[in-house]
Amino acid sequence: MKIIKLISAAPMFLLTFIAVVAQPITGTTEGANSIESAEGSFRYIASTLETFRETGRLVNNPGIDGSDFEAFIDLLNFYYDRFSNEFNPASAMCEFYRDPKNSRMTVKERAGLSFSFLRGLENRIELYTAVDEEFQMEIADEFGTFLLDNINALKAESLSDLQLPLSQFDEKASIAFVDSVCR
Repeated sequence: MKIIKLISAAPMFLLTFIAVVAQPITGTTEGANSIESAEGSFRYIASTLETFRETGRLVNNPGIDGSDFEAFIDLLNFYYDRFSNEFNPASAMCEFYRDPKNSRMTVKERAGLSFSFLRGLENRIELYTAVDEEFQMEIADEFGTFLLDNINALKAESLSDLQLPLSQFDEKASIAFVDSVCR
């Protein structure tokens, strides 16, 4: 009798155990995908805007027609600013880095202190994933899921010399990052 109760309880125990153990694994995978998605969205936005500014054309066009062109470029500019708010040329980080008063420091010291103006790594990642989620929702709302699907496909091909600061940078990487964004 005890064996039957134990056997009948085993599937419920096993399901509960699997649900508890698998949850962190799923959350980690989704988190990693969110980071990859945010990084891809930023690369797509940055490369599309850079090419547009250089050529006046939308080279990585996901299917925008003439009537939506301005609204799409405005949306990309808005989200570029949201992603790069803490590290764009007008940010406190770049102002500190370019300030002539700080030129007495070594480049290594100045870059390290400038980099400290960014949020902590965990907060940066939360910010970028939230901005990416907003970006994707707004694209779907304003232009449709067809366009969002096309953008998500183009993200893999997008190249940009700009990147999101998604990790702890060593001294060389901090200098390279600050130099690239504070031109």
